Amino acid sequence: MGRPDHPPGVLEVQGLDVRFPPSSRPALRGVDLRLDHAKMVVVGANGSGKTTLIRAILGLVPPTAGTISLSGRDVGRIRGEVGLSTNLAEVYRLLALPVADLVRVMAELKGGDPAEMEGRLEEFELPEVRGKRIHELSTGQQKLVGDLFSICFRPSLVLLDEPFDNVDFMRRRKFVRLLQGLSGDVLLNTHELDLLGAFEGWQLSLMFEGRLLGPFAVAELDRLYLTRGAAAGALAVMETSVGTFSVTRDAGDRPVKSATTLNALVEALA
Repeated sequence: MGRPDHPPGVLEVQGLDVRFPPSSRPALRGVDLRLDHAKMVVVGANGSGKTTLIRAILGLVPPTAGTISLSGRDVGRIRGEVGLSTNLAEVYRLLALPVADLVRVMAELKGGDPAEMEGRLEEFELPEVRGKRIHELSTGQQKLVGDLFSICFRPSLVLLDEPFDNVDFMRRRKFVRLLQGLSGDVLLNTHELDLLGAFEGWQLSLMFEGRLLGPFAVAELDRLYLTRGAAAGALAVMETSVGTFSVTRDAGDRPVKSATTLNALVEALA
């Protein structure tokens, strides 16, 4: 069965707000993002809005304001887009099938070969998951199975939410190598700033309290600083509940690479 020719193409997010009533604080505020033949890593603390961004792009949560489009098509009107892929476990739990059956279903839907995913399960030493449903797997197994599904069957756009949570070092390294070899676009969320060394050549955005700053370049990480206040010539400025901060180049209060998380960096300056 051949794969349908519907590549997602350019991802554009403009002025995106997402709010979950009755909370008065938006989960996302004025998010702008464009991904066109590129790979981007978004760094932000847990609760900063990273997962909400991915769920909004997938059409799983409705925007309060703003637009999300793939090749100019509103994501709310797109159906059967086989080139768009994710690691979110909730997507794979929908069918409530054992992993072995889910592999066959996903391969058929995406016009791929089940042997590709079967081979990845072997490569990552996960043969025991085949007879289990997603909700029956451990947290780490769920994450890895979602990660592997997301990169199989020639995806054009991969959306990854915290792909390294509860994943051991060697499997992290294997998965990074697979990501680097993908021909499609990738949007990857993580709370771990110290992972960025694995993504040289990627774009970098920072998320804090629902706001997205960037893009910068991971290759420029050694030159990026976080500075108190609205600095002259800043690359970006963000207003937060604990004050105003600027992203600056070559000089500033704290080098971005000095912290393990963005929250720790902001807290050191607050």
